[in-house]
Amino acid sequence: MKRIHITLAQIQAFVMVAEAKSFTIASEHLGMTQSAVSHAVAALEKELQVSLLERDRNGIFITEIGQRVLLYAQDMLTNAERIRQETSAAVGLATGKVRLGSFPSVSARFLPGLLRQFRQRYPGIEVVLFEGTDDEVREWIHTRAVDVGVVVLPADGLETVSIAQDEFLAVVARNHQLAEQHQIHIRQLSHEPFIMSKAGCQPLITAMFRQAKITPKTQFEVIDLRTIFAMVQEGMGVTIVPEMALPTDSSGLHIMSLKPKHFRHLAFAVPSLETATPAVVEFLNEAKVWMQSLSSDVAT
Repeated sequence: MKRIHITLAQIQAFVMVAEAKSFTIASEHLGMTQSAVSHAVAALEKELQVSLLERDRNGIFITEIGQRVLLYAQDMLTNAERIRQETSAAVGLATGKVRLGSFPSVSARFLPGLLRQFRQRYPGIEVVLFEGTDDEVREWIHTRAVDVGVVVLPADGLETVSIAQDEFLAVVARNHQLAEQHQIHIRQLSHEPFIMSKAGCQPLITAMFRQAKITPKTQFEVIDLRTIFAMVQEGMGVTIVPEMALPTDSSGLHIMSLKPKHFRHLAFAVPSLETATPAVVEFLNEAKVWMQSLSSDVAT
């Protein structure tokens, strides 16, 4: 049986280029020259006798065999990190890295306190935050581009740790005719121009209207929440967003509860708790402690 001579550095270079779709970005993340990254990938391809990456005028793309190799390569790096963290833990040193995927509303409202507490308790564990839409975060978890990510339940195919429920609220302009109310039925919004969030909540909001047997008059579909609130403030339409997504300054807006109330249920998700690194396990445990402390504060 022929022995394969590959190194973790080669695997790391390939994975980083494949995930970033760029040799330049990969070299910056790895702290290597671009030529060194290119040489590492080329050496790996030569040893494996296959082409993993190809370039054309549109950039870099992964070959079919490269896609299959990428999954194993990511697992190799995860296992190497597990070995490092396990041996560090054995001698009393909590070290490692947690790549965390989240969407902006949770990053701004929920994560800062948790990350501060985690850093104080585990200064040797680095947390790297990646922000995207709900769908992007799920894809990152499945492809192992991140170690753990925030998802809206249910999350098929993933193991989860519940962290919060987030109430959906109706938002109109301060001078809107509905602004006299503090609570509103979703039917009252059906005749208004509706601004639909494309950041990830669209399926849940659409389901609310479907449950009420009505269809929103969707005039705009917008990803950026700042744009949505600016349009609402200018009287261009109304919207529904989770409470965590509300702007810090809502002076030009009127916010109302929905009747009946609707929530999105948030959780941290990993491909498998059994294969999660020690650093990820500690992060999830700290998240549980953090949530318990928040619940205690609310109760008192």
